Amino acid sequence: MQISSHPVSGVWKLKIEGEIMANPYLEWVDKDTQTQRLEIVDKVFIGRSCKGVDPQKRILVHHEKVSRDHAVISRGLKNIQITDMSKNGTWINGTRMAAGSSGNLVDGDTIRLGDFSCQVYFPDDFTTVKDRPVFTQYTMVTPAEVVVTNLVADVREFTTFSQANASSDVYALMKEIFDTFSTIITKFKGTIKDYAGDAVYAFWDHDVEPVAAQAVLACQAAIEQTRTTEAIRTKLARKNIAVDSLQMGWGITTGKVTLSHYGSRAADLALVGDCTNLAFRLSGLANKELSEKIVICSQTAELVQNQLSIKDLGSIPIKGRKGQEHVFALNQPR
Repeated sequence: MQISSHPVSGVWKLKIEGEIMANPYLEWVDKDTQTQRLEIVDKVFIGRSCKGVDPQKRILVHHEKVSRDHAVISRGLKNIQITDMSKNGTWINGTRMAAGSSGNLVDGDTIRLGDFSCQVYFPDDFTTVKDRPVFTQYTMVTPAEVVVTNLVADVREFTTFSQANASSDVYALMKEIFDTFSTIITKFKGTIKDYAGDAVYAFWDHDVEPVAAQAVLACQAAIEQTRTTEAIRTKLARKNIAVDSLQMGWGITTGKVTLSHYGSRAADLALVGDCTNLAFRLSGLANKELSEKIVICSQTAELVQNQLSIKDLGSIPIKGRKGQEHVFALNQPR
């Protein structure tokens, strides 16, 4: 096993001659169309410089969207985890990781950052378990304008709801909502942006898949979330009276945002744009001023109308915004 003394296509080149990998490993094709591999013995760092890291434990990627210390892959006794430490994002199988988060990798997963992608492979006797270490990051990002679909799931009248119920009951209910909804967002390849007190905010980055496909995934996630609210009520009904008054609304919008950071942590990811604000506004109207549970903007409606059933709600005034917005309801299949 040899690592070259210079980066090739932004990646430190690993030569393996007829060697069978005893450990999990990363595999990629370099600029010269040569297959390269790097074993995961304990940790592998991927980034623009990875300063101070043993060359045999790092992959250098020289790309403007790759952070100095972008991601770290860590090996446990029976699992492999990746932790995003970047400001421009890390994608696993086409789904963007939540900023600063960790996740388990399985055999065959594809990792993408900047213009670099690799796959992870496990030996036959390597199995996975859940175990999540935490790491930090240090680099900043240049703001970039991207197209996203936003999904906001909001608890109705949360202030009154919290006042009327014990804090322990409110916490238990919100934890159940957050855990359940997060699983659904991940299932439909979304990225969890924030848990904003009484709301779950996620987005789908259109840089990965065609715009319509991402919008449809966001809508499908919202539909499944509405279905699970009754299951949450049933699960908690006997031991949590707070669940009796649970009502929620969903807002979905599509548009351009500036993706950047306000702070120094990876978790400080910011999506700034009118469509983000509108998603929160629509979620506040849904299942309240408007009887429909899922309210979507006209841009999202145009993208999903050929695959999902929608209802035209006309143009309505929205508090805090000038003029009126043409909105639609997302009908839920029976």
